[in-house]
Amino acid sequence: MGSFEAYEYLEGDASDREKQKQQFLSGENLNPTLDYPEIDKERLSADEAALLQLKRDVISGEPNEVIRQLYRWKINVKIAEVRMLRAAKDGDMIRFRGYSEFIYGKPSLEIFAYTIQNIRSSIKPHLSSEDPDIKKAAEELADLLPSDLPKVSIQELPSDNDIATARAQTLLELGDLINIEPPEEGKQYAAEEIRDIFQEALNALGAEGWSVVVDTGSRTAVGIDQEHKVIKVPESRRLAFAKLQKLVAHEVGTHVTRRVNGERSRLQLLGLGFDRYEKGEEGVAATREQALDGKVEDFSGLLGHLAIGLAKGLDGQPRDFRGVYEIMEKYFYLEKLVSGKNSADALAAAQRNAWKRCVRTFRGTNCATRGVCLEKDIIYREGNIGVWAVIRENPEELLRFRIGKYDPANPRHIWILNQLGISDNDLEELSQ
Repeated sequence: MGSFEAYEYLEGDASDREKQKQQFLSGENLNPTLDYPEIDKERLSADEAALLQLKRDVISGEPNEVIRQLYRWKINVKIAEVRMLRAAKDGDMIRFRGYSEFIYGKPSLEIFAYTIQNIRSSIKPHLSSEDPDIKKAAEELADLLPSDLPKVSIQELPSDNDIATARAQTLLELGDLINIEPPEEGKQYAAEEIRDIFQEALNALGAEGWSVVVDTGSRTAVGIDQEHKVIKVPESRRLAFAKLQKLVAHEVGTHVTRRVNGERSRLQLLGLGFDRYEKGEEGVAATREQALDGKVEDFSGLLGHLAIGLAKGLDGQPRDFRGVYEIMEKYFYLEKLVSGKNSADALAAAQRNAWKRCVRTFRGTNCATRGVCLEKDIIYREGNIGVWAVIRENPEELLRFRIGKYDPANPRHIWILNQLGISDNDLEELSQ
């Protein structure tokens, strides 16, 4: 129960989702109706009862006050995940919104405003483009984007020194895992080759019980199933060398490594993760990818944070699926035109990408209640910003990133680790 992730139970039947997509794009339906066949209400009831009993046992039986509170926080989040899934199945959007915000938090208005500023800056040159399609697309997107947002100081991108520090530590920790022999120039790795390279990285880590499979379903991105300890590689996935190396650092070097190390530590909850550790988890993973790149042009997670900020109405206008889709379609349309696609191909790609983004944003909801969405994807952008701030202000914390699943930018998590005396030295002792 500790390792299940609620969002993984919000997938739907592929054929039904495709039917909903066509009806939505044709205008037959204002908003889609998403199905959630993987939610089992009987299992949810049993899980909730077990979690509540575990919470009572911890309160009555754990003598250490810090650990007792730490487990209470974690169990409360897992109970909220169970109840959020039940609300999704029941179509109770008030309860769904409350639990989603409790688990993932609310999106930052400051970061949302920063994102909008960046998008407006990026489209400004296209407003005077000589290409009439690009000029019109830029104008339409500019008109749809929120305005009258508070002025914010631009978030400080990491310095060259910060990036060099993070890169050196990443290579020191993950050198064996990402030591992939460069292929012939221009080679794209197929799914089976990706699987084998991930398996070699797991073997190098000594991650017992973990496996890699080629997924023949509708998945399009490599992902981890923490509940079943499986890395899933989509059958259609193709990756260039640089992207594959960064993905190994992300998935195995961060997500699997932090779990394995946490389970080996004196505080085994670090394997499952502290409550609300996800921002730090994704922040560390993205930071390592950026460090290997050697540059950071923007923080990660722009699209997810943008879509959620629009849905929540951080500009004062809460939106449903259709309302967010219309803006995201314009965003992707301009992006594809600028990349060189003709108008028809750009529109088809924009519709496909906007649909996927909105399904991801509104999964678990009825798609029609304005202001209700799944807040999960704010963790990528806010987590990346937070971790780079830690590296800038307290670079020594880098040494502890691998100890387990906690958020380095969460002062409460740092306080807990310090109170319990858990440091990077614990890993050194385990390796002896």
